[in-house]
Amino acid sequence: MAIRSDMKSGMRFGLSGCGAGLEAAEPFDWIELAERAEQLGFSSLWINEEHFQHRMHSGSGRHCLSPLIVAAAMAARTRRIRIGFSVLLLPLHHPLRLAEEIASLDVLSGGRIDFGISRGGNPGYFEAYGVNPANSETAFADALRFILKCWTTKEMPLGQGLYSVEPKPIQKPHPPVYVGAYSPERAAWTVREGHRLIQHGIQALSHVENLLRAYAEAGGDPADVPVGRFVYVGESDAAARRDLQPVIRALTERLRKAGIVRRGVIDEAMLDAERFYREMVIAGGPETCVERIHALSDRLGIRHLNCLASFFGYLPPTQLQRSLERLSFEVMPPFQPTKP
Repeated sequence: MAIRSDMKSGMRFGLSGCGAGLEAAEPFDWIELAERAEQLGFSSLWINEEHFQHRMHSGSGRHCLSPLIVAAAMAARTRRIRIGFSVLLLPLHHPLRLAEEIASLDVLSGGRIDFGISRGGNPGYFEAYGVNPANSETAFADALRFILKCWTTKEMPLGQGLYSVEPKPIQKPHPPVYVGAYSPERAAWTVREGHRLIQHGIQALSHVENLLRAYAEAGGDPADVPVGRFVYVGESDAAARRDLQPVIRALTERLRKAGIVRRGVIDEAMLDAERFYREMVIAGGPETCVERIHALSDRLGIRHLNCLASFFGYLPPTQLQRSLERLSFEVMPPFQPTKP
């Protein structure tokens, strides 16, 4: 099997998860791994917002820390790699404080922040944070408009006075806004508002395809959309399957208990471990992974792959690091832009 190198516009590779795709390791190792990810040529790190997560009694599973604090720590130790959110749950945040904090991150990072947001849909989060689900849609839209105004307006009325919300972001007019969507209507809305779509990855491929179609029909470019998929590069196809068998079993059980099926983006049958491995995971030896990424790009028209490399933290840290090295040295080079 020959590895192709025919991507004229190239492919960007990011890492995504609670710890920017590095959460298989202990949190105190994430920052060093973020530095290594930059050295390995990954273009971006994307941090999820989750709450009330804990490791299972077996010691496996993922750590989830405050995404804003994780982003600040990673920004302080890197220089080129972009740092985004996949995604922040906007109704859970005070918009004025969030405007200040994201702008502060943009200043400290030298303009490397991608503002990924979503309305959210976890009823447990809404209840714990005192958010009325019936008002979450309005709260999302109002908060986004307010934050963008904070970043682009010299002075704005707040309370009884006029204030300039500081700092202003380095990126002008503001950091790119990526909207996490699970419906065609939201995907089309994202285009109309001048923002970009982001797809996290715990979705059937047909669901991603439908959303990208709606996004494109509304005038968006799928090449701009970061699309997440579980990715693991083993020594060979057989070795990758062997390495991932216990990981996939644990992951699918975790997703089943989390009620992911009720969100309408993946059905119960997809959580069968064997089917999940075939349809939800890009895995194998380097050549197989190259071919599968080419196929995904050809099918969806994407040029930005976010690798859910830690498999919700169930992948052992040593296997994570080996997979990232193989991704960098053996999978990513064929996807570099074709030189004239």
